[in-house]
Amino acid sequence: MEALSLPSQVLRLLLRGQGPRSGQAMGESLGCSRAAVGKAVARLREQGFVIQARCNQGYTLLNEPPEVLPARVEARLEPGSLGLPLYHFDEIDSTNLAARRQAESGAPHGACLVAEHQSAGRGRLDRRWQAPKGSCLLFSIVLRPDLRLDQVFGLTNLAALAVCRAVEAMSPLQPLIKWPNDVFLAGRKLAGILTEFTSRAEKVEFVVVGVGLNVNLTPAQLDKLPAPAASLKAASGQTWDRAALLARILSEAGKLYGLAASGGWPELAGEYQARSLLAGKLVSVRDGEAERRGVAQGVDESGALLLEESPGRVSVIRHGDVSVLSYGDS
Repeated sequence: MEALSLPSQVLRLLLRGQGPRSGQAMGESLGCSRAAVGKAVARLREQGFVIQARCNQGYTLLNEPPEVLPARVEARLEPGSLGLPLYHFDEIDSTNLAARRQAESGAPHGACLVAEHQSAGRGRLDRRWQAPKGSCLLFSIVLRPDLRLDQVFGLTNLAALAVCRAVEAMSPLQPLIKWPNDVFLAGRKLAGILTEFTSRAEKVEFVVVGVGLNVNLTPAQLDKLPAPAASLKAASGQTWDRAALLARILSEAGKLYGLAASGGWPELAGEYQARSLLAGKLVSVRDGEAERRGVAQGVDESGALLLEESPGRVSVIRHGDVSVLSYGDS
């Protein structure tokens, strides 16, 4: 994990502080001068943080800006998290497109781009992702894994698991994963994931995993979307701190990535199965004009769907749109 900026380190101490934190004590903790701490506090204030300073007492964090600013996320990251460096955009065409540009320019493994709004947000099959500004989490992570080409889309499953783990850790909500790239809540789409990669000579050069997660959309806003959708706010009745949620997702993604890198793909497939919306259900899988039907039996270690098309005959499906059928449709 790359070193945090000094403002992020100061903010971390203020977030963890019980009462005022003196500039001298923070400087000693961080290995810098009291004056450097004062400059870091000034930079945080310029970004919209409300930090009170009292003589002979120190600094107290009173309020944070609502945007998903790098300091807000970085200060909450756990060791081993993905997400550094973190780039924030008020508006961008697409975090995935920007992440690809950054990756092609040498962005390191773990870099994360997050936007308040996307003017050309994309989902799978170039479907549009629409979200009012500041209501969702829209981010992409650059990864440089040592994987075979057929393993890349296992990273989609990893991202879906990270979203589920984070939501479960911060609330009583229980999201489920719909293969190949969606997270559902109470039967409606909560998040979509778009994984893209570049390879050379059959070797993966980099992967970009993009996530669009409905966070603080109201029921009225959800009703205006073209397809039924869920949001964390509508489901919980509470407004969510998007920066804290992103930090938790990145922390969980780091743990899962570490597990995968050490050969833990079977364990990840088992965890995915426990959260699968499709497991044991009769489904239709469409890939272009072709359609296959069968019972979803989970995923393999590469992230492919295991489809039992007839008793004892299980096919490995790597692409397609899935619909759940009733047994009367068979």
